[in-house]
Amino acid sequence: MHSQLEYSFPLNFRDVHYLALTYTSTFSAVNEKLKDTEFKAGLIFNGKPLIAVALIEYKDSDLGAYNEVIIAIPVVPKHVKSGISNWLDLYSPLKIRKLGQYIIHIPVTSEKSMLAGRELWGYPKIVRKIIHSFGKNKIDSCVLNEEGSQHIIEFKGSLGMGLPVSSMNLMTYSFLQEQILKTTVDVRSNMRWKPFADIRITANDTTDPMCKDIIDLGICNKKPLFTIEATKFEATFNEGVNLM
Repeated sequence: MHSQLEYSFPLNFRDVHYLALTYTSTFSAVNEKLKDTEFKAGLIFNGKPLIAVALIEYKDSDLGAYNEVIIAIPVVPKHVKSGISNWLDLYSPLKIRKLGQYIIHIPVTSEKSMLAGRELWGYPKIVRKIIHSFGKNKIDSCVLNEEGSQHIIEFKGSLGMGLPVSSMNLMTYSFLQEQILKTTVDVRSNMRWKPFADIRITANDTTDPMCKDIIDLGICNKKPLFTIEATKFEATFNEGVNLM
C-alpha cells in the first residue's frame, strides 16, 4: 500500500490526451448526488445544471501511464451565490476561485493511480478496464467488465473542427478522512473547443453503480453542450488544502 510519504507534491502529468464534455442534467438528479455534501450545482445553462465527463489517456506522468474516465458535477459551496459569475470563475485565479469539480466516479486502469487518488485527495477511484481510441475526428471509448467481455459504458461519436481557446486551470473538491479538500491543478496546454462535437454515452448495465448514475443524471444518448480537447495536455496537481 502506498503512503503519502512516498509522493512529493506537486505531481506532474506531462503527456496527456484530454477530452472534456459537458451535458445538461436536472436539479432533482444533481441534488440527490450532492445531498450529503456542502455543495450545490455550480454551472447552470438554460435553467439546467451541467455534468462534466472527461476521457483521459495519461501517456507520461508521475503516476505512470494509464487511462481514466471522470464523471463530475461542477459545484460551488452552498453559501456561494449562483449566477453568471460561476461561468467567469472558470478563468479566475485559483486562489480566489469558488467553482470546482466534485467527482462522483473516476475509474482508472492503474492500481498506483487508484491508490494515490484515494490516499492523497480522497477521490473515489476504482480500477477498471478502459479502452480509449482517439481518432482525428472521432472518439470510441469504453469501460469494460472485469472479464473484458462486455462494454458496460460506451462513448462514441464525432469531434468535428476545433477552434483554439485559452487553457483553463482546474480545481476539485473532495473528502479525505471526512475533511473537505480543495485541490488546484495548474494546466499548460493548447485547447480546442469543438462546437460541432457529438459524443453520445451508452450505459449498458443498469446494475452497475456508474451506469446507474449516468442514467439517473439523464446524460445517456445526449449531445454534449460543450466539448474541449487537448492532445498535448500537461498539468501539475498540487497538494489539497483542508477547508475545515
